[in-house]
Amino acid sequence: MALLTGAVLVPRGARGGEIADPSAALERLRAFETERGAATDVRFLPTSDVATGPDPVAIQRVPGLPLLVGVLRGRSALVLLDEELHEIQRVKAPRAASSLAVTLAGDVPEVLVSGEESPVIARYAVRNGRLVRRGTIELRGVRSVRAIAAGPEGVVYVIEDHDHRLLTVDRRGAVLSGGEEPICLGPRHVLRTDGHVVVNCILAHTVVVRGVDGRGIPLPEGEVRIVHDGPLWAVDARETAAGLLVALGGVEDHPLDRRQGSFGYIDSFVWLYRVAGTPPTARRLAEVNVSALGVVTPKIVALAPDEPEAMRVLGYGDDSLAQLVWTDRRPNHRGVWPRPDVVTRRFVPGAVAEAALGNGRWVVADPLLDAWVIDDGAAPRVIPVADGESRVERSVESRVGEALLFTTLMAPWNRTRGSLSRFTCEACHFEGAVDGRVHDSGRDDVRVTTRPLLGLGNDRPYFSRALDPDLAAMVHNEFRVAGLRSRHDPWFGLGTSDAPWLASLGVGSTPLSPEELRRSLMTFLMEFTPRPNPSVLGRRSWSAEEGRGAIVFRDRCERCHTARLVTDRADSAVPFVEWERLVMSPAGPIVWARDSREKTGVTPYVHEEGTRIPSLRRLYRKRPYFTNGSAPDLDAVLRRARFTPDGFLHDGGDGSAGDRLGDADRAALLAFLDLL
Repeated sequence: MALLTGAVLVPRGARGGEIADPSAALERLRAFETERGAATDVRFLPTSDVATGPDPVAIQRVPGLPLLVGVLRGRSALVLLDEELHEIQRVKAPRAASSLAVTLAGDVPEVLVSGEESPVIARYAVRNGRLVRRGTIELRGVRSVRAIAAGPEGVVYVIEDHDHRLLTVDRRGAVLSGGEEPICLGPRHVLRTDGHVVVNCILAHTVVVRGVDGRGIPLPEGEVRIVHDGPLWAVDARETAAGLLVALGGVEDHPLDRRQGSFGYIDSFVWLYRVAGTPPTARRLAEVNVSALGVVTPKIVALAPDEPEAMRVLGYGDDSLAQLVWTDRRPNHRGVWPRPDVVTRRFVPGAVAEAALGNGRWVVADPLLDAWVIDDGAAPRVIPVADGESRVERSVESRVGEALLFTTLMAPWNRTRGSLSRFTCEACHFEGAVDGRVHDSGRDDVRVTTRPLLGLGNDRPYFSRALDPDLAAMVHNEFRVAGLRSRHDPWFGLGTSDAPWLASLGVGSTPLSPEELRRSLMTFLMEFTPRPNPSVLGRRSWSAEEGRGAIVFRDRCERCHTARLVTDRADSAVPFVEWERLVMSPAGPIVWARDSREKTGVTPYVHEEGTRIPSLRRLYRKRPYFTNGSAPDLDAVLRRARFTPDGFLHDGGDGSAGDRLGDADRAALLAFLDLL
């Protein structure tokens, strides 16, 4: 426990009777950070798409055979498995493989697999118990494929998340529909039912439902959009006689509230909607706070095929599984069904996809544990993915740090009541990036966007208001804020007696001390580097327009968005002659920031000195823009830029033509910024 002295929480002791001394621990953590930073050349750090392990992210049954296929994102591999999850074969998949579609081509199973860093869909047949390459689907004009789904008409639905598009293509890659306009911001999931295509867009907090014609082409006419206040992490859908049932899992449909200094109204919920009528509309049928059931960050919401009013829910952020059945479907005065019958049991965190094995058994893909998990209704059986391809074995510290970021371990005693929420960092940082929200900061009328957690290791200091000078201070403060209203001392230890699944990360019988937990999170954040930019992959040099944009950036923008490898080290500045080589490398290590605040007209300011200059790495994933979220895209950012006699303004100025970026400079800058 802790003694409360004024507004300062003074720990009395850590788990096991150890006398806690946070100040001494913080000095050791700072020394660790300094030593680690001095020994690290950020130009050669592996990108997190490979650094975080094999990352199994998709699993499906092979029709008619006792086999499964799975995707290892971190190894860009497709694997063939038997029903006990023994790996039979591993073949090459598109880079950063992310999605599967399994169909029948005649009587031969065909497997399609796509990758987030590739414009290609690989095709494999399953013959004689082996994967046999059938060719590829080349997607012209596409840079990155987040997800795919297949229709029985032979079409393939492609989610292209760089330009936020839904494409329908044939097996030759010819575009049959889509591609002209974004479907909505941040599309991450796509699925096909008998009569509909459903797309989930993380940054827009929107699920789009479109009917399909006889060729499988989605029809914009009659489109339905389900819009929430915050991001939706999972979707499933089933056709019923009464209409299309849509299941969603996401953050509480309520504005984030930080007025009490912590995070309020960010529990995990699941919802059921019915899409029906002419013209079709979506009606909310049910909602359940699953954080209260121990299921946090649900990334699997599966409707039972033979009982669509039943839902199986698994969370990425906690170790419970819930089965919900709505036996009573009489709507109340709000038109919502009563609470379902609920059965919960202990599982493991990290679930992102599953496939039925039959006889009530399931297999789950779990990138957090880097494992396949068999669920037979009893204790889950964790089967680690063989990782002979890894050049560097991950430390236990790094794996525990990843779990602290993406599970409830950082604040395991949080409660769910009213604004009180049980949550993880991913409530605001989907996959470590952003959630598209602009929320009240809890300070006067200041509204802010979410900052990515990738690339923090060389991007000090942190947070515009506090400017925490290092990771040690930032991590220590995050433990405090995450559990601020939990009635528990933030200086605590944890072990396998608290979370048995920690054994799957290599944690032994000795509990991890408060200092070890903070060091673990720091270790992971230093390794949690941005993934490669799909706009530079396979290239070594700039186009003529990108080169012109680099010159405009150097002359107009680099004073603030400095070409440094480490934000708070002026001696890490990269000369212009080196920009092209580093920008076009997979790591793209230049931070494009410096360690100061500036007043650039984007108000209200979060600090009296202005706003901390943000990094420009992977800008295409960060919408909306500006601290207050007022710029929807980069073109809007550049159109609002003004160069005045007194300096530069991102927003404002007198609007005269002479102080703006010209059309040619703006186009060149957009081309260059897309590479960062």
